Amino acid sequence: MLTAKNTGASQAIDYFTQGCKEIHQIRWWGEGATSLGLGGTIEDAGLFGNICNGYSPDGQSQICRERKWAAIDFTFSAPKSVSLSALLGDDKDLRIAHRNAVEKALSVMELNYVQTRIRMNGNRHIVNTANLVVAQFRHIESRELDPQLHTHCLVMNMTQIPNGSWYSLHNRQMYCNKKSLGMIYQNHLAREVQKIGYQIKHRNHGQFEIKGYKRKDLVELSKRMKQITAKIGASPSWQEREDAWDITRKSKRIVPPEELQQMWRQKAEVLGIEIVKPKAVVEIKPRVENTRIRRGIRM
Repeated sequence: MLTAKNTGASQAIDYFTQGCKEIHQIRWWGEGATSLGLGGTIEDAGLFGNICNGYSPDGQSQICRERKWAAIDFTFSAPKSVSLSALLGDDKDLRIAHRNAVEKALSVMELNYVQTRIRMNGNRHIVNTANLVVAQFRHIESRELDPQLHTHCLVMNMTQIPNGSWYSLHNRQMYCNKKSLGMIYQNHLAREVQKIGYQIKHRNHGQFEIKGYKRKDLVELSKRMKQITAKIGASPSWQEREDAWDITRKSKRIVPPEELQQMWRQKAEVLGIEIVKPKAVVEIKPRVENTRIRRGIRM
């Protein structure tokens, strides 16, 4: 699932810097980030705050002005079964697959939907820029403290035009294509999950789950989905689900990852949930044609 909302600088700084527990899960991404010399893990809270407020990384100059919001929080959430196998099953390959699927969707966004508006000859013109500054924050729990692998992609409200100047984003195309970006994430993740050795079953809205989990077990560890279902029913539209997702959000509680893991394993044991593991991936070699000629017949 993919949700999106505009966010202010103070909210971004407070929520994301305080809510992340593993520093190596906070990463820069995007061509715009590269232009600013940003890459790899985000370790400097001051530098991060400078970018959120539209300043250069060192805070010496404001490179992007006239911004009504600091960033868009695009949040990519893995299917519940993927979260269980990735987190309770400690499958690092699944966590990598999730990250790759997120970055696949971000790449499509950056290449096709990133725009700004520039005033020329008294008129505003929409310009495609194809570069983003993104801070990725990978989290492992929902607000109800259930296992939920998801990544907040904080798309900063800045993009660079060919002359080197920075402008705020014109985000219409990014929002208009949000559903397709979510499906790109799901489709890429499904392919990666199968390559690892899992079988999948398809669901509504282009989503999927790993085969082998009972539906009731996935529901039992999805208190956030229960809240949404109670609010809008069992068969909501894509937009109804996203609206309810925002309305039903509670304040975030900070719990150490070790405590979360222990709590999840205890609950899984009580419920009798068996964590699905991947099967061995058998490489099928292409058939080699026998080219020997025997009695005029190609064998």
